[in-house]
Amino acid sequence: MKKSTRILAWLLACFMAAGLISCSSGGTNEETAPADTSAQVSAGTAEETEPIPEEPKGNGRSEVADSLPADLNFDGTEVRVFSRGGDKDTLMEFSAEEMTGDVVNDAVFSRNLAVQERLNVTMNLILDTGLSRHSGAGNTIRASVTAGSDDYDLIGNAMYNTMPLVVDNMFLPLNTLPYLDFDAPWYNQAFLETTNLNGNNYVMMGELSQTMISGTFSMFFNKTLFDEYYNGSENLYDIVNEGEWTLDKMTALCEPIYTDTNGDGIANEGDTFGHFFTDTKTLGADSFFGAAKIEYIAKTDDGTYIYNGTSERMVEFTEKMHKLLFENNNTLRTPNNNDQIMDIMKKHEAVFTTWMLGGIDYLRDMDDAFGIIPMPKLNEAQETYTSYIHDGSSAFTIPVTAQKTDVTAAFLEAMSAESFRTVTPAYFETAIKAKYSRDSETSQMLDLIVSGVYLDYAYIYGQSLSTPIDTIRGFLGDATSCENSQSKLKSLEKAALKMFDKIIEKYQDLLD
Repeated sequence: MKKSTRILAWLLACFMAAGLISCSSGGTNEETAPADTSAQVSAGTAEETEPIPEEPKGNGRSEVADSLPADLNFDGTEVRVFSRGGDKDTLMEFSAEEMTGDVVNDAVFSRNLAVQERLNVTMNLILDTGLSRHSGAGNTIRASVTAGSDDYDLIGNAMYNTMPLVVDNMFLPLNTLPYLDFDAPWYNQAFLETTNLNGNNYVMMGELSQTMISGTFSMFFNKTLFDEYYNGSENLYDIVNEGEWTLDKMTALCEPIYTDTNGDGIANEGDTFGHFFTDTKTLGADSFFGAAKIEYIAKTDDGTYIYNGTSERMVEFTEKMHKLLFENNNTLRTPNNNDQIMDIMKKHEAVFTTWMLGGIDYLRDMDDAFGIIPMPKLNEAQETYTSYIHDGSSAFTIPVTAQKTDVTAAFLEAMSAESFRTVTPAYFETAIKAKYSRDSETSQMLDLIVSGVYLDYAYIYGQSLSTPIDTIRGFLGDATSCENSQSKLKSLEKAALKMFDKIIEKYQDLLD
């Protein structure tokens, strides 16, 4: 597949060409049964060699054209879009009933209206408000397709929950449909390449996936507290820019910070720590593992797949994480989860906390100054900072039961392109960078963070591989498990590769 690498270099968010993947911060990636709260609302109211193009005016995106014919007219055809809407992150991808003055809402509203008018279609948004970022609609989708029902034209669902349906032949190969230009910068090239295992792409992610952007894992830090301890002798932004932000460096910075603030003689909540890590089996593990770029299952140059669970890199990772999490009071570990994760940092009790970029919403009332930097590299030999995204981020498909495939394909292309031109700049540049980040360095760090997002087969297909990330979460949730991780990982090697072979076989069967 062609990579528009040089073109993307001048675009505002080159992270869309870099890739994505993470795992659910909900704890276990278990599918939530669909609620009976589905609501229907109408949004119709209210390494290449080509030359680098000259950067257009404005934000660098508004004048990037798509390849759709100018005279498309679908005579008011209804496009039924199934999507989750149980939280702010999923709701903002499609739902905007009117202009409210909120920059992201208004960008979504304008995009929806512009695409409908351009193609002369009507979007019927079918929301399941019982499903959030942490849950998927797999049961609903499977029941519909298995029954042969033409219920939905376009489906947006949690990535981890979508991939098992892909290999069970629930979706059409998108690359065989007209109008879709997967070389365009609004599609995530790394995701397309990794999931193209038989020459076809049945699922896509890109800038229509707003949850992909808000779900990128990052390291937040209490700047006020950090400066109290280091008084200018250490500058985190300089450390990052010089390539020295590693697990060893983070641990070294955390070690001198611990203080028995509450005076009870016990290292517990109420004291001051260098790092906070939720000890539930959740996104803390996902964040650090993605940053170490171990690639649990990787494809070699000759096309075979290998298991890296017992690699030297994995050994180094578990040893360094043991030191950070379980030694020298570097880390406070409590069951705080989801919207509670930021509380310890906000209370001036920890310097470093891991969360998704969308977690910046929880810091708007934070008294201390804060900053955002990439997750630390495994070591200085690692060339770049990398990150996963939350695996509950939306992936898009067209079910095999859909009838209006040409219309839907044109709609998907137009929505993706217009998201690239208007919605992402509104969210990333205005809502995140300008409105919430408190210093220019943080804005620069955000560009660095999203440019390092990448993929791993084991996370894309996690639900079909007995959820490897859950194993990593278990290691980082308990000191003894972390110490004994290699024996456990060794025992999983044969089964992991066998399960992945079955995925490859299922893909091949789709061709027969």
